[in-house]
Amino acid sequence: MQLSDIATVRSGLVLSRKQARNTFGVRYPLLNLRSINPKGVIDMDKIDVFDAVESLSEDYLSQVSDIIVRLSDPYTAVLIDEKTTGMVISSNFVIIRCDNMAILPEYLHWLINSPKMKKSIYVNSTSNMLGSINAKYFSEYKLDSLAVADQRRIAAMNSLALKESNLLFQLSLEKERYYKLLIQNTYEEMKRGNYA
Repeated sequence: MQLSDIATVRSGLVLSRKQARNTFGVRYPLLNLRSINPKGVIDMDKIDVFDAVESLSEDYLSQVSDIIVRLSDPYTAVLIDEKTTGMVISSNFVIIRCDNMAILPEYLHWLINSPKMKKSIYVNSTSNMLGSINAKYFSEYKLDSLAVADQRRIAAMNSLALKESNLLFQLSLEKERYYKLLIQNTYEEMKRGNYA
């Protein structure tokens, strides 16, 4: 079956069509390319602001369980949760909303970020410098049938792996800060002659 048989696949909003000329429009958080890290996590500190001339359709705002995929390299997919809802999704992304229980969003998120799918995306991307992929590619993507219980198991393993990876990354940042501070303090003590 094709992804379009079980999910709604659409491009994001062309921002220039709804952008206010001043800051007195309706204000929304805006998902941008910088705010998605390669591990598939949204960095909320890098979200932009979008002033729209009017209230936007829910079709262009992130909703829980949406899968948002970059249409340019590295084609990273993110899964929207309660913390990342209500953001404007621009035409730099494709929005995938699962319509029924034939496929779990968490499983589809893993599938799109899998090496096999990434390879397929690269093969089918345009040959221009940006190497972009068309939203139609995702609509026509053929999925293997997998029982929902099996999808749930894959999704749970992926969720655990992402959590562990994120914790290790945070630990790495803390260790880096610790050693920088330790070395700086040691240096200051040595300058004062107080270091034994």
